[in-house]
Formats: sequence, C-alpha cells, structure tokens
Amino acid sequence: MSSSSSVSSRWFALAIGLIGGFALVRLAGMFGDLWLDEIWSVRMVEQIKSPWEILTVLRHDNNHPLNSLWLYLLGPGAAGWSYRLLSWLAGSVSVGLAGAIAWRQALNLSSGETAAAKLTATLAMVLTGGAYLLIHYSSEARGYAPMLACALFAVWALQHADDAKWGRWAIGYAAAAALGLLAHVAMAEVLLAGMVWSACGLVRRTDGWNRRLVRAIGWHIVPAVLAAAYYFGFVRKLEIGGGPENPLLRTLGETAAYTLGLPAASGLLALGVFLSLCGLGLVALARGGGWRMVLFYVLIIGVAPALAMTASKFTLLFPRYFLLNAAMALPLIAHGLAWIWRCGLVGRGVVLVALAGFLAGNAFPVARLAQEGRGQYSAALREIASHAQVREISLSSDHDFRNHLLIDYYRAAAGEGHEFVYYSVEQAPPWGVQWVLFHRFAGEDPPPAVIADARGNQYVREYHYPHAALSGWDWYVYRNESLILDP
Repeated sequence: MSSSSSVSSRWFALAIGLIGGFALVRLAGMFGDLWLDEIWSVRMVEQIKSPWEILTVLRHDNNHPLNSLWLYLLGPGAAGWSYRLLSWLAGSVSVGLAGAIAWRQALNLSSGETAAAKLTATLAMVLTGGAYLLIHYSSEARGYAPMLACALFAVWALQHADDAKWGRWAIGYAAAAALGLLAHVAMAEVLLAGMVWSACGLVRRTDGWNRRLVRAIGWHIVPAVLAAAYYFGFVRKLEIGGGPENPLLRTLGETAAYTLGLPAASGLLALGVFLSLCGLGLVALARGGGWRMVLFYVLIIGVAPALAMTASKFTLLFPRYFLLNAAMALPLIAHGLAWIWRCGLVGRGVVLVALAGFLAGNAFPVARLAQEGRGQYSAALREIASHAQVREISLSSDHDFRNHLLIDYYRAAAGEGHEFVYYSVEQAPPWGVQWVLFHRFAGEDPPPAVIADARGNQYVREYHYPHAALSGWDWYVYRNESLILDP
C-alpha cells in the first residue's frame, strides 16, 4: 500500500497479519474432493498437446484459459489441492489489494490523513478476507479468484493514473487486463469502468487537456485491443454448458447473503442490506467529494453486469458470475463503515457489532466447507466399494454426464480387485444395477427414501453425502437389495 505518508510498522504488521490469517482461512476449501467443473477442466486440458490449444481447441465456457494453463503445467494426476493453489494465492493477495484500494481512496478524500486510510483499509481487508463468497472461490480450481486479483490490481493501478510517474502503472494495468481476461471474461467490466474513470479525469481538470487525453488513450488502447481480440477470437466461439436456470433476484440474493454472512434463505432481505450498505458507502464518498469514485462504483457494481447480461442474453445465473461485483463493493462498504466509526462511541459500537455478526455469519458456511467440501464423492464410492462381493460394481444415476464424470475421476476408490461399471438408464440390465446415485443442489428437496426404475427394480436409500453451498451437490446413495448382500 503506497502513499506519500509513512505507514506505521504496527499497522503494517496488522495488515500482514490480516492477509496471512485470511489466507489460512482460505485453506478450508482446498483439500476436499474436486467437483464437476474442476474435474471437467482437468479432463479438457488432458486432451490438448500444447498450451496454445487452450485458446484454439478448448472452445467451451468451462475453459478459463489462465486456470487451464495452470492445470496443464501441473499435468494429469496431480493432487487436487495443487490444482487449486493458483486460486488460493490469488484470493489471498486480493485481501491486501482490497485494502490498498481503500487506503488510496481514503487518502484522497481525507487530504492525506493516514488515520482515516488505516481505518478504511483495515475494514476493507476484514470484509474481503471474511466473505464466504470470496473464501469459497479462492479455493476452487477455476478462473474466478485469479480474475478478481487482476481486477483489484487494475483498479489500484488506475488510482495512480494522475501521478507524475504513471508509466509503470499503465504497464501494470495492461498486464492485469490481459491476465484478467484470460482468467475470466468478466474482467471486461473493469475495463469498461476504467475507461469511464479516465474520461472523468479529463473532464475534471482542464489544464494540459491534450496531454491528459494522450495519457488516457495510452492507458486504455492496449487493454481495449486485447479485449476485442479476445472476444472475437475466443469468447464469441465458446460453447455454453448446461445447468439449472435460476431466477435473477434469487441469485442476487444468494450472492449478497454469502458475501455478508446472512442466511442464504434471506434472499431479497440480504440483497436489500447489501444495497443499503453500498448506498452508505456512496454517500460517504460523495460527502468527501469523491464523485469520480461514486460513478466508478455505480458502474462496476450495477451498470456493467447489467450490460453484460443484456448483451449476452445469458440465462444460467449463479452467484459466481457476480463475484467481481460483490467483491468490488467491499472497499466501498468499508468507506461507509469508516464514516460511521468516526461518529463517536456509538458509531464504533455499531461497526464492531456489525463486523462481529459478519464474521460469525460467514464462519458457519466456512466451517461446513472445511467439513463437507464441494461434495464427498470419493467417500461415497469407498463406502459402496466396501460392500463389494464381486469384481464389477455396477452403478447408475439420475444424470449421466454429471455423475459419471465424478465416478470416472474417483474410480480408484473401488480399491484393488474391484472396478466401477457405469450404466446409463437405457443401458441398465433388466435386473437393475447394484447402486444408484441421485444428486441434489443446495436448497433442493431430497429424493424419496425408495425409488424404482422403469423395469420395477426397487432401490432403498442407504447413505447421504452432503456438500457446502455454491459448488457441487449432495449425493444420495441407493442400494438394490436384491443384488447386494453384506459380506
């Protein structure tokens, strides 16, 4: 966190402690089973012969090129946690970057007062570090966490656009834009808001207007060209995978809930609280004369994602698609909380109570993530294998693609002397299979205790393996008792 004012060693130690502490918290989701999208990415990368084919052959939206490159470098058969290491590093760095953004903004609003900057940056790091939404995707082998780290660095670089020595920051901004786009196309929202930021800088001051225009073009010409080339050369050609179509308001409510530590079922209430906190931050910025920041946050939190959804007509909505917008709101919310803090003893009490509730509320899903992960697929298969009396263990499921990919990836759970043989519903023998797996996403009702296939074979539910929210699913394991007896 750079500034013209010195940073006390005590506060700097606090900042390092927060970054390190929340990096440890992010380990909660590192060591569980990989879920479908992570395995899908690993399997896709196994098909290519060179890194360049990540962009030329893997034409699927599950391919996040920067993450795919990481998977390619590690190679097949690596430990699951190693596939997630890039996201963990990016997510941990993001905590410090959020603090750096809040620090710089607070300095600009308070005319260089470091006490205000320390307070706001600390709050921003606590919010960014403690939000379950960010913790979850900081331990998932996808492109979301790397994209967020690049986005935060790009915003931090933009804050130095008016400095005398701006060249190195412009280079850093261009590099962050390139890597962020490769991580996930949502980075384009930051580039759009960044252009508006620079345009506001031209209007704000009239001295040296031509020179400032050239500087603004220098900042954005390379990212704009890269974004256009990336879109027309890669993004536009992608095949979109399937999935459940969730209502927009429900998805936004879940995003807000998993950011603020509120119950997922709170829905619109959580969204209302989130927007109210953003509004508080906007008022705090406006009171300090930060209208340029106000416009930037309105764009990045509200306008940019709305434009993205309208342009793409994308209907498969999940909280992860709004991760960038939720994370960008946290330094803004930190400004609002810092404003309340400075209102006296009562204000400090309100902020402390709010932070305690925030951390406690987010601790519950984090604990569940550590315990249940994104599913317990290998444990379920090991349990099935423990009952095997024959070499071939026959299975089927309620969704061939989703479940078969997991069974194939964790087939070693069958142990020596056994193997899993998967049958689709159409391929199953007349007497049925030994085991049937049903999957359910978070919030969905469980299947009945007893099910029957098209030929009348009955299966009794024996086991339930739950998962933590946001990625993966529960597995319900059904047993054909007419085919299997305990040894």
